[in-house]
Amino acid sequence: MKRNIKTALSAGLILALVSVMVMGLAGCGAAPAAAAAVEASTVTVSASGTVKLVPDKATVYFGVTTREATAELAQSRNSEAVEKVMAVLTERGIDEKSIRTTNYSMYPQYDYSENGDQRIIGYTVYTNMSVQDQDIADLGKLLSACVAAGINNVDNVSFLCSGYDEAYSQALTQAVEASKAKAETLAAAAGKKLGEAVTVTEGWQDTSARYGKGTNMSFTMEEAAVMDTGGPSLQPGESEITANVTVTYAMK
Repeated sequence: MKRNIKTALSAGLILALVSVMVMGLAGCGAAPAAAAAVEASTVTVSASGTVKLVPDKATVYFGVTTREATAELAQSRNSEAVEKVMAVLTERGIDEKSIRTTNYSMYPQYDYSENGDQRIIGYTVYTNMSVQDQDIADLGKLLSACVAAGINNVDNVSFLCSGYDEAYSQALTQAVEASKAKAETLAAAAGKKLGEAVTVTEGWQDTSARYGKGTNMSFTMEEAAVMDTGGPSLQPGESEITANVTVTYAMK
């Protein structure tokens, strides 16, 4: 009987010791866990950077409109004018890859009588083209030569920046630097010091300055014809190239 009591006491003592050890180990891990939580403190900020760049390239959209009494004659005259324009573009050394036909169409012209009857009195043929990646400095002379060859409408001029990628990289650098300055201010206000960047996320990117931004510019053929002789000129102004970032920093 006494032996059984001693055995039970010994087992109980062992269990108590084991419980104390487990609790002690748990208590030892609490401090590092709390320290890790402190080390894991972060601050997240968003910032942007902007670089201004003057466009140096342009894409011009123009066309030839021909009106004649018959469809065959309208098509023939239109084709002749387009061929002359193509010859001018080729003579100026413009790569065929930069020239594109954007639209070709033909419509009948109607004459309406008072009683509602209609009859075809002719046909109109449109051929619209675009010439890409042209130096803005030479654009006036290009349009003047094309007007002389046969174009009679200019639909749009789109400006772009050949140095877009480099400027965007600069804007990204500015954005990250601005995010660090904001994060340092917030960390100081919280009584902490700023640590390393944990994550960096690029925001929405406006690529219109790279691929061309339409100006909806229009002018008469007479104005285009004298662009290379002191007449109206195309002023692209400045393009703002902006980068946006969101950065998470550690705080100590």
